[in-house]
Amino acid sequence: MGRLNRYILKNAAISIGGLIVFACCVLLLERLLRIFEIVTNSTNPGGDATTMIVNLLPYYLGMAVPIALLLGTTITIDRLSKSSELTAAFGSGFSLFHMTKPFILLAIFLSGITVFVEGYLQPVGRYKYRQTLNTVKQQSFTAALREGKFTKVDRVTFFAGTKGKNGGIGPIFIYETMDEEAGEKGYRLTTAELGEIKVLEGHPILNLTHAQGFPVSNNKVAGQVTASRSAITRPAEVTPYRARGDDEREMTSGELFENRNGDQTETIDQNTNNAMLHLRLSKSVLLLLLPFIAVPFGLNYGRNPSSAGIFVGVVFLVSLQKALEFAQSLGAAGKIPPWLGIWGIMLAVAIFAFVLFWKSAYKMGQPPLTSFSHWMGHVKGEILSKLAQITGRQTVKPDV
Repeated sequence: MGRLNRYILKNAAISIGGLIVFACCVLLLERLLRIFEIVTNSTNPGGDATTMIVNLLPYYLGMAVPIALLLGTTITIDRLSKSSELTAAFGSGFSLFHMTKPFILLAIFLSGITVFVEGYLQPVGRYKYRQTLNTVKQQSFTAALREGKFTKVDRVTFFAGTKGKNGGIGPIFIYETMDEEAGEKGYRLTTAELGEIKVLEGHPILNLTHAQGFPVSNNKVAGQVTASRSAITRPAEVTPYRARGDDEREMTSGELFENRNGDQTETIDQNTNNAMLHLRLSKSVLLLLLPFIAVPFGLNYGRNPSSAGIFVGVVFLVSLQKALEFAQSLGAAGKIPPWLGIWGIMLAVAIFAFVLFWKSAYKMGQPPLTSFSHWMGHVKGEILSKLAQITGRQTVKPDV
């Protein structure tokens, strides 16, 4: 690899790597709020939140890599164009295809990473995320006594004050509905001056000090029970989560390939299985095509610099991802063969990439998005002119 390609490869790797990290962080922000809300009632909120985030990373990494490759390539070429380095390279006899080789190498590397992430890490991580979520939701009431808030666990609602004596929490309020399946009706109210949780032989025990109980039936208080000290206990066992494989998104690519005839599992039919397998393979192939689209999007030859390539690239990639998901859903429903919609779209993208790159590399003329930039500028001028007319203002041209 020559010095020019090493220089381009270095700049592209920095841009793409930074964009991958940035995109993952941005995508995780929205989910973090939901995760923090979920683990509020967990006995180990820090550990559970970390486990859920780690298992979500492969999912967001699969989303971040294509957009980072497209934008990183476009930004790198755009920077070379604006600094006239691209023009100097053309003048030295280097072709556009020669300068695209570093991006192709990065695409091959990221494509291999995507096969592993989409095919193994993502489905296993999805299952472990759901498994952790199920465990957190089934946490016993050892996590229910959060200071100053109501928390519901099964048929019991807890409330604890913010202060207590001797390390406890109080005052305590407990609202428990009766078990109707056991023939009981109504609900029970329990109050206490102080509460303290202890775990003995795997069972959480809530010790109450100066407790009072009020059974309520038919909207009437059936009696009152007063005790200086009492205890409430419940089983601490958590129901195990189901086995992995009931959802095609939880199956690895190897498992999907083995089940391509639909004879390995009863919960996933053949069309759904094969549509997911083709979708994963298409995402890896897409990365190999993106450099031939992103490089023309970044060209401007130092004249009329603009960010149209970034805007068009984002719109193009988002639309393509939605189109692939739609084709996958049609294949899973059996309306079309599982491979037809996905690979039909990929064929169209391959033809588009070939034509776009061939015209940019071997045909003289303006960069592909130059006319788009001019059209956007014209539209902007028309909008500003209409706004000026509406507000009664006249545009005044400065004297030259």
